[in-house]
Amino acid sequence: MDRGWGSLTAKFLVALTVALVCGQASAVNKCTLPDGKVVFQDAPCTSGKAEALNVKPARGRSDAESQPTPSSANGDALPVKPLTEAQRIEQRVAESQRARRRQELEVRLLPESLIAIDRHRAFCDQQLAQLQNKKRLANNNLAGATWEGSISSEMVALATRCDTQNRELRDEAERRRAECRALGGCQ
Repeated sequence: MDRGWGSLTAKFLVALTVALVCGQASAVNKCTLPDGKVVFQDAPCTSGKAEALNVKPARGRSDAESQPTPSSANGDALPVKPLTEAQRIEQRVAESQRARRRQELEVRLLPESLIAIDRHRAFCDQQLAQLQNKKRLANNNLAGATWEGSISSEMVALATRCDTQNRELRDEAERRRAECRALGGCQ
């Protein structure tokens, strides 16, 4: 009996050591066979009593633990499949692309949008000022009144175009700001 206990302990330690050396979290199954013999294996037990042991790598946590645990409709935790190396690489690439896009938005695109708004506003103000100066030059006669009416129509058209363009520029800046915030930046 004593020899059986030592053999069982040695097998468990071997299985545990192998799981820790592999570096990934490994599911080790403790199978109690119908004859009472205990076996540790990585495959699920086919007969007898089964107990899954979650063996963590030496670094203290498995990659599967860092992932959110999915749950079923009734709230029960569903088994989590560990990510493959390709999936981990794809995750890192996606994170890198999001970080690059956030930086591009913060450093270049959003400031460019704000500058474009200011430049367009200044351009519109300059154009309106020029039209107002022309309007002042109109004489108080029929020709002057006709010219003044024409300039007033130009000013209304310019104001409408400027307002439309300003709205479009502000909307573009707000879209960029919202995208940046969604990526965790532009606070």
